Amino acid sequence: VAIFWDYENCSPPLNSQGHAIVNGIRRIAHVFGYVTSFKAYFDMSSQSSPKSVGFRSDLQSSGVSIIDCPHNGRKEVVDKMILVDMIAFAVDNPSPATIILIAGDRDYAYAVSTLRLRQYNVVLIVPPAPNIPQSLESQASVVVDW
Repeated sequence: VAIFWDYENCSPPLNSQGHAIVNGIRRIAHVFGYVTSFKAYFDMSSQSSPKSVGFRSDLQSSGVSIIDCPHNGRKEVVDKMILVDMIAFAVDNPSPATIILIAGDRDYAYAVSTLRLRQYNVVLIVPPAPNIPQSLESQASVVVDW
C-alpha cells in the first residue's frame, strides 16, 4: 500500500493533531495491506506558522514523508509530483497493489482510471466538500469521506 496525500487541497482542520490524522489513515490503509510509503505533498514555504510547523513535525514523527513542492510561479506542482510518484509506484509494484490517494481534484481522474484498468486497487479519501468531482470519485475502487 502506498499513500499519496495532496495536502494543499485536502488539509485537515487547523485544530487537528498530526498523529491522530495519521492513525486514522493508517487504519484505513491496513485494511488493504501493509504501508510501504506514506507521502504528503505541499509547498513548505506557504506553511510557516508555528501551528503548521508543529503539525508537520507530528506527521513526520508518525512516519509520513514530507515532500516539499515549491511552486516558484508554477501551477499544479503538487498534482504533477503525485501523478509521477503514483506511476513510479505502479512500475515498481505489479498489481494487485493498493494506492491510497487523499485528494479532491479532478486532475487525478485519468491516472486513477488507468491504474484501475491495470488492476490496481485505488482508494480515494476525499475532503468534506459538496463539489468533489464525480469524474474522480467514479474512477476509484473505494471512496472514503475525510
